Amino acid sequence: MAENNVDFSQFVEKVLSRVDIVNVISRYLPLNKKGKTFWGCCPFHHEKEPSFAVNDERQFYHCFGCKESGNAITFVQKTENIDFMDALRLVAEMAQLEVPSFRKNDNYKPALDKEKKQTLLALLRDAGRHYHENLFSEKASVAREYIEHRGLDSRIVTRFGLGYSQNGEEMLDYLTKKGYSLADIKEAGIAEIKGDRYYDVFYNRLIIPIINNFGEIVGFGGRLLDKQSHIPVKYRNTSATPVFDKSKVIFGINLLKKKKQKENIKYVIMTEGYMDVMALHQAGFDTAVASMGTALTQQQAKAIKNYTSNVFISYDGDSAGQKATMRGLDILADCGLNVKVVSLPDGLDPDDVIKKYGKEGYMQLLRKADTLPAFKIKVIKNDYDLSTPDGKSKFTVEALKVVAKLENPVEKEEYLKVIHEITGYSMDALRQQVGLSERKIEEKKAEKEKEREEETAKKTEVFDRAELFIVASWIYSKPYVSLADDIFPYLTSKTLSDVFGYALERVKGGQKVNPSVLYTVASGDIGKIVDYQFKLGDGEDKYKACLTKIKSNFLLKEKDRLAKEYSETKNPLLVLEMGKIDQKIKEMKYGGADEWK
Repeated sequence: MAENNVDFSQFVEKVLSRVDIVNVISRYLPLNKKGKTFWGCCPFHHEKEPSFAVNDERQFYHCFGCKESGNAITFVQKTENIDFMDALRLVAEMAQLEVPSFRKNDNYKPALDKEKKQTLLALLRDAGRHYHENLFSEKASVAREYIEHRGLDSRIVTRFGLGYSQNGEEMLDYLTKKGYSLADIKEAGIAEIKGDRYYDVFYNRLIIPIINNFGEIVGFGGRLLDKQSHIPVKYRNTSATPVFDKSKVIFGINLLKKKKQKENIKYVIMTEGYMDVMALHQAGFDTAVASMGTALTQQQAKAIKNYTSNVFISYDGDSAGQKATMRGLDILADCGLNVKVVSLPDGLDPDDVIKKYGKEGYMQLLRKADTLPAFKIKVIKNDYDLSTPDGKSKFTVEALKVVAKLENPVEKEEYLKVIHEITGYSMDALRQQVGLSERKIEEKKAEKEKEREEETAKKTEVFDRAELFIVASWIYSKPYVSLADDIFPYLTSKTLSDVFGYALERVKGGQKVNPSVLYTVASGDIGKIVDYQFKLGDGEDKYKACLTKIKSNFLLKEKDRLAKEYSETKNPLLVLEMGKIDQKIKEMKYGGADEWK
C-alpha cells in the first residue's frame, strides 16, 4: 500500500472517475441498453422483469422495485457482501489504482482498523504457509497417509494448500518468532487459552485453509487424524473472528473466481464438506464449492449468483443431508438461481460416489438431478405412509402447496400429474385443492408485499421539495447558483446538508460535482437527490422561488419558537422580534414559491 496519507474523499472520487459503472456492474449481471439507460434484473431482490437502471452519464444505479441505489463502489460492496474498504480496494484495482493510507477524518471511519486487519491477514497467510510446509516433515506421516487414503493427488494438495499442525505449541512458537503476539494469534482464531497456557486449536489435524474471494486466508478447517484422541469433534473450523464469518464465506470461492476470469461458468456444485469439494475437483468438476456443513445463507446465495445462475445441490444422501438441502433450496431460489438437486444413493456423499462410480457415474447423477419442485415432492412423500388414507391425504395437501407456488401453468399441470400418479386422486380434485393453496399463497404474498412497501417507505426519506430542488441545482452546478446564497441555516435534512456541503466545496474550487460520489460522502436517500433536478426541469425563477420559500419556512419556525417562549415569559421584547419576522416575510417576493409548500 502506498503511504501517501491522502484525503479519503478525494481518493474515492478519483476511483469513481476512473471506472465506468456499466462495465463494473456488467461483471455481475447482464445489462441491456434502452435509450440512454442500461437495464437489468436487480441483484438485491428477486425479480423477473428488469427494474434495475444504470445511468451511464451520471454513473449511478437505481432499482425502481426495492429502491436501492448507489455508485460502483456501493454496488460491489452490497453484491460481494464485503465492507466498504474492501469494495473500494476491488474497484480501485479495476481502475488500476493503488489504495493509499488515509488521513483520519469524519468521512473515513473503517469498521476494522486497517493495520489490525492487515496484521491478522498476514498472520493467517504465514500460518497457512507453515502448516503446508509441516505436511512434508517427518512428523506429518499420519497426515500424508490420510491424504493417500482419501485418494487425493499432489495437484489437489497444492491447489487447496493442505497442511498439518504438529502439536499444540509448534505453530505458536513459529508465529511469535515472526513477531506476532499471542493476543493476535488468538484473535485470528488459531490459539486458545487453557489455564495459563496458549495452544494451537488445530493440533494433530490435517489443515484446510479457508480462502475468501480476494485470495486471502481468513480461517482454517482442521480434520482430526489421531484415532486414539479423546477429542470427539472430527472437524473443527475457525471460530468467528474480525476477518472470518462462516455465514458469508464459501469454501472454494477463490478457485471459482479464478475460473470465471478465464471462462464462463455453466454451473456450480454446492456440497457440504471440504473433502467433497476436493474429490470433485480431482475428478474434473472444478466448480464445486462447500457451505462447510452450515445451512446456506442469503449472503452465500448472492455470492454464488455472481458466478452463475445454475446451481446443483449435492449434499449427503442421508436424511440429515436432505433436510439441510431443503433449508437451502428456497434461499437459493429466492435469489433467482436455477436450482437442481443431485440425488445421491443412501449413505453416500459426493466423495464416496466418485470413488465407487467414477467421474461418469457422478455425471449421470447430475444429468438426472431433480428440479426443485420434484425434489420437494419426493422428500414430502418420504414423510408419510401412503398406504393409509390419512397419510395419503396429508401428503397431497403438502405436495400441492409446492405446486401452488409455481408460476408457470404448464409446470403446474405436469406436477399435478405426478401427484395424481402417486395418489390416484382425480385431476379435478387436485386442481380444486391447489386453487385453495394458491389463494392462501396470494394472501401471504399480499401481506409480504405490504410489509416490503412499508419497509421501503421507512428507508425513503421525505425531503422538503424546495430544499431538494436547491441542493440538486448545486449538484449540477447550475449557472444561477451563487456563493452568496447562505443556504446552510435553512436546510432541515442532515442528508441534504451533507450533500450541499460537498457541492459547495467543489463549486468554491471551480470544480464540477461528480453525482456518483455523493453515495459515499453522505448517507440517506441520495438517489432521490441525484435524480430530482432532471424530473422537475430547470429554471432560475424556480430556484429563486425555492430559495425564498426555505428562508420563509425558517423564519416562520423562528416565529413559532418566539411565540412559545412569549407564552411562558410574557416578555414584550419577544413581540417586537415576532413583528420584525412578519415584516421580513412580507417583504419577500415569492415569485411562484407557493407551489413548494
